Amino acid sequence: MYVPWRRVASWHCSACGECCLKFKPKLTFYEYLKFRELGLEKFVEERVGRYYIRKSGKCPFQTGRLCALQDSIKPLACRVFPFLVSRSRRDDEASIEVGGEEYWVYVSVECPNVVLGRAGREVERLARQAVELVTGKAGEWSITCTHPVQATRRNPAKTGKTRVTRKLKF
Repeated sequence: MYVPWRRVASWHCSACGECCLKFKPKLTFYEYLKFRELGLEKFVEERVGRYYIRKSGKCPFQTGRLCALQDSIKPLACRVFPFLVSRSRRDDEASIEVGGEEYWVYVSVECPNVVLGRAGREVERLARQAVELVTGKAGEWSITCTHPVQATRRNPAKTGKTRVTRKLKF
């Protein structure tokens, strides 16, 4: 179930991996083509012209509690989870203006770190970042966690976006 972002008091990604178990990410057509180019099409299922990551239980890219896909390979739906951005007007509490355009942002209550209540500035900032990611104005980073262990090995002082430094085996 999704609620308007204004009904979320707080959220943070603790890299618990629950989203990899409960959420079935929808791929854009471009992401599907990237998966095909990388030989990962066996992990994609098509339903009525839409593409999703094929899951049986957990996500096939989940390693421990984290995702093996990073940067531009990680699907947009995963990078913005638990946020969902829409251009269709549904609920005024979900409305947010970014770059002079109006969007509607919802948050999945399936994430165990979503705390319902009145939204503050941090949740508004996250909702704006989700819109920027979905509209392509924010580059390739994620709202969700990346591989902090990899960052620790490469640069103990680094805390933010990191990249996987090992080869993926599928």
